[in-house]
Amino acid sequence: MRLQLLIFVLFANLATSRKHYKGRKYDLTLFVRNHNVSDATFFRLVGVDNTADFNVSAGNTFEHTFEVRRKGFWTLFVEFPGDRYAKSPRKIISRDSYRKWVMEVYYYPGAVGFSEWHKLSRRGEMHIHG
Repeated sequence: MRLQLLIFVLFANLATSRKHYKGRKYDLTLFVRNHNVSDATFFRLVGVDNTADFNVSAGNTFEHTFEVRRKGFWTLFVEFPGDRYAKSPRKIISRDSYRKWVMEVYYYPGAVGFSEWHKLSRRGEMHIHG
């Protein structure tokens, strides 16, 4: 009986500690800069319990702030007519990392190019890592 009570107390402590960790949220702002992709049907940003479908015309930037509770992978999809799409490299972003990230999207004949996710500085400048 004592062993069962001890196990129950341990599981109760684990459950409350997980709730406390999951309860901490933070804002993560992601930017997608479309340099010259003009014939995309739509863009989809997927990651960490969030999805955003959007359109961003060539030369413009999409910005969205997500409420995030845990680290995870973020991926950008660009869909074109005829069920064609391009998929960016995945980037894992955690609660301890920087909170503003940018991805550059380019169109090359027959292909889409993606930059790596890179940090947006406090002054709004992009740091491109090569």
